Order: sequence, then structure tokens, then C-alpha cells
Amino acid sequence: SGGPDLDPKSYGEREHPEQGPIEPDIDRFELELARLAWREGLPLLAICRGAQALNVARGGTLVQHLPDEPGVTFDHRQEVPGDRPTHGVEVSEASLLAELMGGGGVFEVNSFHHQAAARLGDGLRVVARSTDGVVEAIEAPARPFVLGVQWHAECLAEREEQAALFEGLVSAAAEYTAA
Repeated sequence: SGGPDLDPKSYGEREHPEQGPIEPDIDRFELELARLAWREGLPLLAICRGAQALNVARGGTLVQHLPDEPGVTFDHRQEVPGDRPTHGVEVSEASLLAELMGGGGVFEVNSFHHQAAARLGDGLRVVARSTDGVVEAIEAPARPFVLGVQWHAECLAEREEQAALFEGLVSAAAEYTAA
């Protein structure tokens, strides 16, 4: 969860002038870890940079700097503490995310990113967007539990719907182990 920008070379693009710090060694490790988890069928909950890494590991790309995107109407890098939501996300009804959060609809989340999924990686679909259209959650519908959220649910875990993401991961890991 969280961390520096992914090196755009890892998804075949040039560096954006607003790119933040990069850590190529961390990129290589996390991208390979995501690929290995996918190959092994492991349950996976990817948070913020993790959701971006999941997308890139599956062959997707990233929007490198959201403020440059047409239609983005607010700053996705909040300045208030992480336990305070700053915008809504619309969660698709027919999704693992909706199942975990108690249904589809709008949920309030925090926001600490300036990048997000652009072209989706193989086997992934968008299951939540911010009110200004930014991809906020992805999942793999053909897998029992592969979910990436752009917000930091760990900072909002006192909220039942956010804690449910971690409870779902634990349950999926127990089922995987039992199988």
C-alpha cells in the first residue's frame, strides 16, 4: 500500500514533468510480487500505489498526473489527515467491492494520489470511480479475491464498509489456505 510513483518505463511511457520520486528496485519487486500472486491465484488487496502496480503488472498503464486530465475537477491529494474522507466514489452494484461494502452506491473515501489506472490490465475491470471520473477501484471478476482501491482504506478502518475490505481479504486467504 502506498509509496512513490511507479517508473513510467515499467508501462512503456516517458516520464511526466510532474512525476514524483521513483524507486525502480521497489517497482521491480512489487510488480513481480503482483504477477506471482496472480499466477498462484492468491487473494490480493492492493491499496493506492498497490492498485496502480496491480494494473501495470497485468499490462495496464497509468494516468501520470491527474490534474492534467480533462474533467478532473478536484485535487486527489488531500491535505487533511487520512482518517478524514474528502470525496465520494461511486461503487458498481455487481462487484466484489459492492458485496464487501454492503452494496453499490456512493461511499466517502480519502485521497492521496496524483496517478490512477488509465488503460486497464488484462483481466481487470473498473468497479468504482470518483465523482470526477477518476478510476478509484479495480478488480478481477474471474478471480475469487483480487481487488485494488485507490484510497487508503487502512486509515478509515473504523468505518464498517472500509474494515470489510480487510475482513474479506482475511476470509479469502483462509479459503485459499483450506483449499
